[in-house]
Amino acid sequence: MHRLASRHRLAPLSVLVLVLAAGLWLPVPTAGNSPLNEVVGQVRERLPGWNIRRATASWEGAYTVVASCGARQIGFQLVPEHGLPVGDAWIQPNDPYARSRLAQLSDNSVYLVWFRDAIPKRSLSCREELARHAPGAGVD
Repeated sequence: MHRLASRHRLAPLSVLVLVLAAGLWLPVPTAGNSPLNEVVGQVRERLPGWNIRRATASWEGAYTVVASCGARQIGFQLVPEHGLPVGDAWIQPNDPYARSRLAQLSDNSVYLVWFRDAIPKRSLSCREELARHAPGAGVD
Protein backbone atom coordinates (compact mmCIF):
# COMPACT_ATOMS: atom_id res chain seq x y z
CA MET A 1 0.00 0.00 0.00
CA HIS A 2 2.85 2.38 0.85
CA ARG A 3 4.50 1.74 -2.56
CA LEU A 4 1.30 2.43 -4.42
CA ALA A 5 0.83 5.78 -2.64
CA SER A 6 4.39 6.90 -3.45
CA ARG A 7 3.89 6.01 -7.13
CA HIS A 8 0.76 8.16 -7.24
CA ARG A 9 2.71 11.08 -5.77
CA LEU A 10 5.55 10.67 -8.31
CA ALA A 11 3.25 10.51 -11.35
CA PRO A 12 2.47 14.28 -11.40
CA LEU A 13 6.15 15.07 -10.88
CA SER A 14 7.09 12.83 -13.82
CA VAL A 15 4.51 14.52 -16.03
CA LEU A 16 5.81 17.96 -15.00
CA VAL A 17 9.40 16.94 -15.86
CA LEU A 18 8.28 15.67 -19.28
CA VAL A 19 6.35 18.87 -20.02
CA LEU A 20 9.31 21.06 -19.04
CA ALA A 21 11.70 18.95 -21.13
CA ALA A 22 9.39 19.18 -24.15
CA GLY A 23 9.19 22.95 -23.69
CA LEU A 24 12.95 23.25 -23.79
CA TRP A 25 13.56 21.04 -26.82
CA LEU A 26 10.59 21.56 -29.11
CA PRO A 27 10.62 24.53 -31.49
CA VAL A 28 8.37 27.44 -30.63
CA PRO A 29 5.79 28.06 -33.36
CA THR A 30 5.68 31.58 -34.77
CA ALA A 31 3.12 33.39 -36.86
CA GLY A 32 5.67 35.42 -38.84
CA ASN A 33 6.66 39.06 -38.59
CA SER A 34 4.50 41.13 -40.89
CA PRO A 35 6.30 44.49 -40.36
CA LEU A 36 9.70 42.86 -41.00
CA ASN A 37 8.33 41.17 -44.12
CA GLU A 38 7.15 44.57 -45.39
CA VAL A 39 10.61 46.05 -44.80
CA VAL A 40 12.26 43.18 -46.68
CA GLY A 41 9.77 43.70 -49.51
CA GLN A 42 10.63 47.41 -49.69
CA VAL A 43 14.35 46.67 -49.79
CA ARG A 44 13.93 44.02 -52.49
CA GLU A 45 11.89 46.45 -54.57
CA ARG A 46 14.53 49.20 -54.26
CA LEU A 47 17.58 46.89 -54.50
CA PRO A 48 16.56 44.15 -56.95
CA GLY A 49 18.99 41.27 -57.16
CA TRP A 50 20.82 42.27 -53.99
CA ASN A 51 21.22 39.60 -51.32
CA ILE A 52 19.56 40.76 -48.10
CA ARG A 53 22.03 39.40 -45.60
CA ARG A 54 20.30 40.77 -42.53
CA ALA A 55 17.08 42.59 -41.71
CA THR A 56 16.34 42.83 -38.02
CA ALA A 57 14.26 45.02 -35.76
CA SER A 58 16.49 47.51 -33.96
CA TRP A 59 15.29 50.60 -32.10
CA GLU A 60 11.83 52.21 -31.78
CA GLY A 61 10.31 50.61 -34.85
CA ALA A 62 13.45 50.90 -36.99
CA TYR A 63 15.16 48.04 -38.82
CA THR A 64 18.82 47.34 -39.47
CA VAL A 65 19.38 46.15 -43.03
CA VAL A 66 22.51 44.80 -44.69
CA ALA A 67 22.42 43.96 -48.40
CA SER A 68 25.23 42.71 -50.61
CA CYS A 69 25.94 42.59 -54.30
CA GLY A 70 29.10 40.77 -55.31
CA ALA A 71 31.85 42.05 -53.02
CA ARG A 72 29.92 45.27 -52.27
CA GLN A 73 27.80 45.66 -49.18
CA ILE A 74 25.55 48.42 -47.91
CA GLY A 75 24.16 48.77 -44.43
CA PHE A 76 21.48 51.16 -43.28
CA GLN A 77 18.65 51.78 -40.88
CA LEU A 78 15.18 51.83 -42.37
CA VAL A 79 12.78 53.78 -40.15
CA PRO A 80 9.15 53.33 -41.18
CA GLU A 81 6.90 56.37 -40.77
CA HIS A 82 8.33 58.26 -37.76
CA GLY A 83 6.53 61.43 -38.77
CA LEU A 84 5.96 60.31 -42.35
CA PRO A 85 2.71 58.83 -43.73
CA VAL A 86 2.07 55.08 -43.34
CA GLY A 87 4.20 53.12 -45.82
CA ASP A 88 6.92 55.78 -46.13
CA ALA A 89 10.34 55.39 -44.51
CA TRP A 90 13.46 57.30 -43.56
CA ILE A 91 16.79 55.79 -44.65
CA GLN A 92 19.92 56.23 -42.53
CA PRO A 93 23.08 54.86 -44.21
CA ASN A 94 25.90 53.37 -42.13
CA ASP A 95 28.81 54.70 -44.20
CA PRO A 96 29.71 56.96 -47.16
CA TYR A 97 29.43 54.15 -49.72
CA ALA A 98 25.91 53.27 -48.53
CA ARG A 99 25.01 56.99 -48.50
CA SER A 100 26.15 57.45 -52.12
CA ARG A 101 24.11 54.45 -53.32
CA LEU A 102 21.01 55.15 -51.24
CA ALA A 103 20.99 58.84 -52.22
CA GLN A 104 20.34 57.66 -55.79
CA LEU A 105 17.24 55.84 -54.54
CA SER A 106 15.81 58.62 -52.41
CA ASP A 107 12.41 59.99 -53.39
CA ASN A 108 13.40 63.41 -52.02
CA SER A 109 16.31 65.60 -53.13
CA VAL A 110 17.10 66.79 -49.58
CA TYR A 111 16.34 63.84 -47.29
CA LEU A 112 16.93 60.13 -47.72
CA VAL A 113 13.37 58.78 -47.78
CA TRP A 114 11.37 56.17 -49.63
CA PHE A 115 7.75 57.05 -50.38
CA ARG A 116 5.33 54.15 -50.74
CA ASP A 117 3.48 55.87 -53.58
CA ALA A 118 6.53 57.19 -55.47
CA ILE A 119 6.19 56.91 -59.22
CA PRO A 120 8.50 55.75 -60.57
CA LYS A 121 10.18 53.98 -57.67
CA ARG A 122 13.90 54.45 -57.94
CA SER A 123 15.96 51.30 -57.73
CA LEU A 124 19.53 50.09 -58.03
CA SER A 125 19.83 46.57 -59.36
CA CYS A 126 22.74 44.38 -58.44
CA ARG A 127 23.46 44.01 -62.16
CA GLU A 128 23.85 47.82 -62.50
CA GLU A 129 26.12 47.91 -59.47
CA LEU A 130 28.31 45.09 -60.79
CA ALA A 131 28.59 46.85 -64.17
CA ARG A 132 29.57 50.11 -62.45
CA HIS A 133 32.51 48.38 -60.73
CA ALA A 134 33.54 46.13 -63.61
CA PRO A 135 37.13 46.47 -64.85
CA GLY A 136 37.29 49.37 -67.28
CA ALA A 137 34.14 51.01 -65.92
CA GLY A 138 34.50 54.38 -64.24
CA VAL A 139 34.12 53.72 -60.52
CA ASP A 140 32.48 56.58 -58.66
